[in-house]
Amino acid sequence: MTGACGFIGQNLVAELLKQGADVIALDLPTANWSIIPKSVRRVPADILDKKSLVGVFDTVNIVYHLAARTDLGGKKLRDYEVNFEGTKNVFIEAAKKSSVERFVFYSTQLVVGLFNEKRFIDENEPYRTNTVYGQSKIEGEKVVKALSNEYGVNYTIIRPTSVYGPAGGAPYKDFFKAIKSGRYFHVGRADNLVSMVYVKNLIDLTILASLHKSAKNKVYYGNDFHPYTMRDFAETAASYYKIQITSLPYALVLLISYIGGILKAVGLNPPIYPFRLKNIMMNYCYDIQNTLAIGYDPKYNLELGVRETLDWYESRK
Repeated sequence: MTGACGFIGQNLVAELLKQGADVIALDLPTANWSIIPKSVRRVPADILDKKSLVGVFDTVNIVYHLAARTDLGGKKLRDYEVNFEGTKNVFIEAAKKSSVERFVFYSTQLVVGLFNEKRFIDENEPYRTNTVYGQSKIEGEKVVKALSNEYGVNYTIIRPTSVYGPAGGAPYKDFFKAIKSGRYFHVGRADNLVSMVYVKNLIDLTILASLHKSAKNKVYYGNDFHPYTMRDFAETAASYYKIQITSLPYALVLLISYIGGILKAVGLNPPIYPFRLKNIMMNYCYDIQNTLAIGYDPKYNLELGVRETLDWYESRK
């Protein structure tokens, strides 16, 4: 597995070990290796360095390729070279081994973008993105599909939606912290629908799809059984802390966001500005009919997922 020390990676490592798998964990030498159990073979490597990958996949049956740059701060495609050139290096090295049966590639919902629509977007939606990160993952998907044809190694592409859970960082760590401190507020009715996924549901889907014959050369969105409203999600966290969330009129928040935009332009970090407000108000719903067809049955509902997540944060202050 690549990206083993990341948020999703460490949760995937834990579940694979729980199911009795032998795991090889690959991540950057600078990663936090202390979170990987000592029973796991550790491979500190940079996937942009082809030589560092030699021999890594000699005994591997399934490659879970999670390593990526995932922030939105890059300005040009080459800033995300690891997402496509790194993927190419990993795929080619893995494809040389006759033992490799499946290449599981983690992509993103952003390869088709966020439309602010309440229709359900399925895996047949054409590529369309307005972020450089999303474009880099489009290139990554194209690499996987092309090399699959060239080398005859089956792939499965997972497109996680918005992921939260134990060990998660931005944006949800800050989101939950804002709710706990009373700094979070609803914008208007806060009834926009968002597809998100508790990390353990995503891990279950990942393992299921990696083993299922019908999932060969298919694309799957990783999200919970149905979208939630932002109000439902925030109120579930607020109930954990036994606090009430204030609602503010949209017009007032819009005005505040413009002031925040000015502050951000001069180098400050305001809590709200136009881009963030747009994201908070966004509708995005992704279809999981094909995941249900292979037996995906999310075990964690919103209440349980949020409770486990906040228990994890609180246990570590």
